[in-house]
Amino acid sequence: MIHIPSAVILLFAAPLAALAVGFFVTRPYKPEWTHIPVLLSCAVVCACAAYLAAFVYSGRGLDGTLFRWMVAGDWDVPFGVRIDGIGVSVLAMVSLVGALIHLYAVGYMKGDPGFARFFLLFHLFYLSMIGLLISNNYVQLYLFWELVGVCSYFLIGFWMHKPAARRAALQAFLTLRVADLGLMLAVLILMGLYRNTRFAALYAVAGGIPTGVLALLGVLFVWAAAGKSALFPLYFWLPDAMEGPSPVSALMHAATMVTAGIFLLVRSWPLICVVPGLPEFIAVVGAVTAILAAVLASTQTDLKRILAYSTVSHLGLMAFGLGLGQVTAGVFHLVTHGFFKAVLFLCAGILAHAAGKSTVSVSEVGGLRRKMPLTFLCFLVAALSLGGFPLTAGFYSKDAILDAAFAHGGWAAAAGLAIAAGSAFYISRMLFLTFFGSRPEQKPIEHPHEAPPVMIVPVLFLSAGAVSVGWLGRGLARMLGSGWPKSVPAPALEGPTSVVSSAGLAAAALGAAGAYWLTMLRPSWDWQWRRRRPGLEALFFDDLGWRRVPVACVTAAVWFADKVGRVLDRDCWDAAIEGSTGVCRRVSEAGSRLATGSLSDSLWWVMIGAAALLAWAALR
Repeated sequence: MIHIPSAVILLFAAPLAALAVGFFVTRPYKPEWTHIPVLLSCAVVCACAAYLAAFVYSGRGLDGTLFRWMVAGDWDVPFGVRIDGIGVSVLAMVSLVGALIHLYAVGYMKGDPGFARFFLLFHLFYLSMIGLLISNNYVQLYLFWELVGVCSYFLIGFWMHKPAARRAALQAFLTLRVADLGLMLAVLILMGLYRNTRFAALYAVAGGIPTGVLALLGVLFVWAAAGKSALFPLYFWLPDAMEGPSPVSALMHAATMVTAGIFLLVRSWPLICVVPGLPEFIAVVGAVTAILAAVLASTQTDLKRILAYSTVSHLGLMAFGLGLGQVTAGVFHLVTHGFFKAVLFLCAGILAHAAGKSTVSVSEVGGLRRKMPLTFLCFLVAALSLGGFPLTAGFYSKDAILDAAFAHGGWAAAAGLAIAAGSAFYISRMLFLTFFGSRPEQKPIEHPHEAPPVMIVPVLFLSAGAVSVGWLGRGLARMLGSGWPKSVPAPALEGPTSVVSSAGLAAAALGAAGAYWLTMLRPSWDWQWRRRRPGLEALFFDDLGWRRVPVACVTAAVWFADKVGRVLDRDCWDAAIEGSTGVCRRVSEAGSRLATGSLSDSLWWVMIGAAALLAWAALR
């Protein structure tokens, strides 16, 4: 019997207790106190995650069952935990970043009539991601996977009085249902063929699984991850999901939801990497996603939408790294991205909070670096980290992926440099338009002011993480080796060569210089081209026409379902029901002619029936 540490139990017990107290006690009697048990739960989760990180770093790990929650004859599904390097490295980031965003939300949501409801949903979202990260089998992972999706639906549409919020929530929910079908089918295939979905058992027999089955499973995993982590072609729901409160956007983009798809790929990598051509396909999808989203981010005006496309781009970068075989680099960037992207979204939330809105555009800000110096400092640090500039966390993780791209050569090296230049361009453009200068076309916030301490302090801590977590690359590589299957080469993280670092820095500098030229030296350019080329602006807002594709697919599916439904219902089913009356009438009339009422006729029928039964028995 494997001993389960108390820290593992508390990862579930603390959030469940906080949700119970919040729902049954504070919500009905003192709704403004609902955040108190939630914040205490976050503190417990962070402490447990730190303990488990040290536990795994020391070379230990565990894979055990807490209880059995599905039993049917000799078949059962355990509710278990897997404490290894992959899960705990992401868990440490999710727990800390999520806890600080919870604290920020106390100030941001203050006075909102749905304050209690928000914190209960928000913490359930947090718990769902924790459960997903430490599950030890695909059925349990799928349970939390779907719970994450349900929570995101309620949080994106939290301000349900806004039609745009309701529409964005429904779009995200339906898109994810299409993607989640892939994971459900993969789980059903594993259950049907092997009656076991435990990761450890599947890793052990991965080499013996037929190639066709592995290929099908790999494609289904990639399809599910593309939806959850907003990879091409299923990325389009994420920019519209910005209709929720800023803390939701920060948690969703930095620590939960979109990271779940990348985590699924990493968790399933021992099965995916043995499928010929599939890792290369993932790399191509990642590169296309990253470059397309970088172009779109460079043309947006709403601050949160710029950051949303930025998230799509960096998720593509993570998939790009995984596809090139650099699992450690992909997870490393997942961790560093959690910190700097949380800072950027929370800073955008501070700007919107100062304007009294849910979001603001580049036309409503400008020249704020002196009026909001702390917000500017935090945004600057996170922007440098996202752009991959030296001495920041993003520099180390981006260069690790770029090193793999250069090792691959050819198109991969070119794509890596394009992604680096694009990232630096769009985030520098956003930085200059928001905090430097004030163009005639901009009407800045009338009375800009810093956020209260409960909002700015968490952002300061996250900004420190956006710099310091980059120094943990070697330790992360060591952690990932814990629990990694022996049949697959252990994750490693080689430091990038000076050539790779120089090339990456040159690409980032080129992107930043281009943004400076177009925003600072030509201050009205960003508005002039929109006035002169409204069709081009509409094309960019339509994602270069791609948004029409899913709309057309949905329209075609609805039309087909309507046609099929009408044909089956009217021409087949209705005709069968209406025609059955005549058939029944004729059958009954024929039967009535046989029923003469004569006793001798009845005896003859009894004898015939008895003879038929005896003949049937004799033949058997």
